[in-house]
Formats: sequence, C-alpha cells, structure tokens
Amino acid sequence: MALKNFLHKLTASVEELDQEQLREFCSSRPGVIAIERVVPREESTVVGEIASVRIVNKAGAPWLEVTISDGTGKLVAMWTGRRKIAGIKPGKRLVVSGRAAPTGPGGRLLIYNPRYELLL
Repeated sequence: MALKNFLHKLTASVEELDQEQLREFCSSRPGVIAIERVVPREESTVVGEIASVRIVNKAGAPWLEVTISDGTGKLVAMWTGRRKIAGIKPGKRLVVSGRAAPTGPGGRLLIYNPRYELLL
C-alpha cells in the first residue's frame, strides 16, 4: 500500500496532489460539508481555500466577490458594499456559513453576506 501511494505521488500532477491535500484538510474540519453536497437554499457551512477575489460594481456600489474551493467544487461568497475585508486574499483558508443559491448559466452556488471565519 505504501508503494502504491509513493507511485501515485510520483506520477500525479502537482494540481492533482494539491486538490487531494485540500480535500483532506476540508474533510477533517468538524461541522462542515463538502461544497459538492451543499443543498441550495438550505443553511450550510463549508471550508475551503480562496481561489480568487474581485470587486464587482453593481448599481454603483462595490461588492466583494470571493471564489472558494474545497477540492470537490467551488462556491462564491459576496459581501455587499465592501471593497475588501482584512485577511481575505487568494490562498487563505476560511469557513463560510449561509444559504447558497444557484445562480448564473452554470448554476454556480452563491452566498450573499455569509458569516465567515479565517483559518490560520
């Protein structure tokens, strides 16, 4: 078994190994579910790594949009009226809670003004 794991680490791409490591980290947190298992319009708590951060102008006001990945899927968190939040930047890990709604052509999950906790 150890040889199989060793060979997998030698032959897998860096991106694949990173996703596996992220999935392991996220699944080890108590009280959270995988993004792929989030049920739309139900209260959910997920943990993941910030993949991207951008500012979107809607109706003349800034909205901070953060894409979070846990290795099983992606979720977008949006804070209205914000240009930035201290500590929120790509590569950081955080826990977010709220009601996700499917939006857009791909049905991406979006949470408006979620509760969040930055992880070290």
